[in-house]
Amino acid sequence: MKKILIIFILPLVLLLGAGAGAFFFGLIPGFGAETNVAAEAQLSEKRAAERKIVPEAFNKASLMSLEFWMDEFVINLQTQRRNPVFLLFSMALILSGEEAKAKVKLLEPRIRDSVNIFLSSLTPEQLSGYDGIRMLRQEIWNRSNEIIEDSTSLENIQILKLTIK
Repeated sequence: MKKILIIFILPLVLLLGAGAGAFFFGLIPGFGAETNVAAEAQLSEKRAAERKIVPEAFNKASLMSLEFWMDEFVINLQTQRRNPVFLLFSMALILSGEEAKAKVKLLEPRIRDSVNIFLSSLTPEQLSGYDGIRMLRQEIWNRSNEIIEDSTSLENIQILKLTIK
């Protein structure tokens, strides 16, 4: 009986102990703290990639969301016509809460400036149809997120008025 204990059970207990020690110290690939860090990094990269694409306009806002209505823009569009072509544009930023609203309130002049510069470079043809509106929302989303420098403050963008005269 002692021989069975020494030959089979003792090495088994030693192997289990060594395996448990290796697991707790993170020496086994695919287990332990390194895997959690890698998984968190991969998840944050995935979220960052998702934040680069503007959400659909009809997405439901969260319960804590607030709307920040920006004053109307009047933009002279690029055109080959003799008479100027104007764009009347207004939008609302859907924000994650009061803290985000306070931050955007301070950054509103920079956001307006960025949107003005972008809109004034467009032609009426670029703004026509569904693709033009999607492109507009995407570009405003990118510029606003770049200025706000916070990946959670801006939830969505709503275009309230888009009139070309």
